[in-house]
Amino acid sequence: MTQKNYSVRTADGRDTEEIKNIFRSARAFMAAHGNPQWQDGYPYDDVIEDFVRGGNFRLIVCGGDIAAVYSVLEGDEEYGEIDGEWLTGSGVCALENGDEKFSYLAAHTLAVSPDFRGRGLARAAIREAEEEAERRGFSSVRLDTHECNKPMQALLSSEGFTLCGRLSSRGRGSFICFEKLIKSNK
Repeated sequence: MTQKNYSVRTADGRDTEEIKNIFRSARAFMAAHGNPQWQDGYPYDDVIEDFVRGGNFRLIVCGGDIAAVYSVLEGDEEYGEIDGEWLTGSGVCALENGDEKFSYLAAHTLAVSPDFRGRGLARAAIREAEEEAERRGFSSVRLDTHECNKPMQALLSSEGFTLCGRLSSRGRGSFICFEKLIKSNK
């Protein structure tokens, strides 16, 4: 296994403006490449601030600089119904006390800083999300991406994710849903 040339940490309030800058740049990059994803301003400033406060953003840091950002969530309500079928069904499991919890980790809002594009950090972020899912005992990782985001679709396929269906409830356009089962030694 090759040595990682980056570290991963959870974002904190000091990172908020840099995260916003990375997403602004990602929106412009997507627009320039014909991808309408995030062109309405998503992720909005309040979403970014909420994810920072909630401990949902992970940062890939190279040489002290934020090189990439992505979010992880314990499930996603919008994934409840897709046009297709998830590998793990509903993704909800019952606890002994009668409560329910999500059995998968949802990874979202992945963006790479323009200074670090082309270095494999989107792939690294996907793998880090998988490792976190395994550490935390989730059975899978789920993601979605806009139907026009061909690079992300290719990346997910190359990383062993399975195309499971479509989600049309999220803004404009259709989003393609992927899932990957996590091998657990537990």
